[in-house]
Amino acid sequence: MDNVRAIFLDMDGTILHKDNRVDTETTEVIQQLRNLGYKVFLATGRAHDEIHYLVPETFEVDGIISSNGTLGVVEKETIFKHGLSYNTVSEVIKRAKQEAIYYEIFPFGSDRVVLKEDEAWAKALFEPATPPGKVGESEWTSRRESLKGKVDWEDTIPDTSFSKIYLFSPEYEKITNFRNQLIEDSAALQISVSNSSRFNAETMAFNTDKGTGIKEMIEHFGINQEETLVIGDSDNDRAMFEFGHYTVAMRNARPEIQALAKDVTSLTNEENGAAAYLKEHFIK
Repeated sequence: MDNVRAIFLDMDGTILHKDNRVDTETTEVIQQLRNLGYKVFLATGRAHDEIHYLVPETFEVDGIISSNGTLGVVEKETIFKHGLSYNTVSEVIKRAKQEAIYYEIFPFGSDRVVLKEDEAWAKALFEPATPPGKVGESEWTSRRESLKGKVDWEDTIPDTSFSKIYLFSPEYEKITNFRNQLIEDSAALQISVSNSSRFNAETMAFNTDKGTGIKEMIEHFGINQEETLVIGDSDNDRAMFEFGHYTVAMRNARPEIQALAKDVTSLTNEENGAAAYLKEHFIK
């Protein structure tokens, strides 16, 4: 790995703990890497505007790819931006409502949106403190936190551009069927479809994913594909593993995700496995 210049880190399941926070150890390792001349980036499904809630005040990276490749930002400058149209969002939300699928719409530069007519239903869905069935604690906590002050309850979908739509159901079969239908209709809807857990789906602009985001980011910095290392854990990291040269899966990733990578961390995200791996291989 002597030629690595750029390191791309997923957040959920990689550098985030189950409380949806990055701790000081990981923050310090990232800063040490940057002091040594490595470029360190986030490549996350999270929307750009929510990331500051999840990291310490001292947390810094060289750039952020958010919403699964939709938006690239370097030092507050937008490097690339690929939005969903109002018509596309309206159609996906109509389908979600018909199937009783929970949704959050993410406009660029503002809080996520849920229609006010669905407020009572949404709050009742996430009222239990503990997640139902096999839903992950992190995902359930994120939804409960979003309903407490990160959602704008709107009468209508705002006529603007959007980074992504997040879709969720605690019923595995229901969300799987819904996701598969979106994938089947992706060209007609002009969307890309991904998921960060078995209980969600996310739609972004057509032909947009973490892999395309990394490509655009390294082109901005003049970094070659062969000089990239990526670390992730989930289905929405598949495109990142396909594009990155050195690929590392988290120990807590499912076996089929680990099989996509060239290496696997010895520790989980709860044990700061990504930070430990980077420290071992790059900080002498």
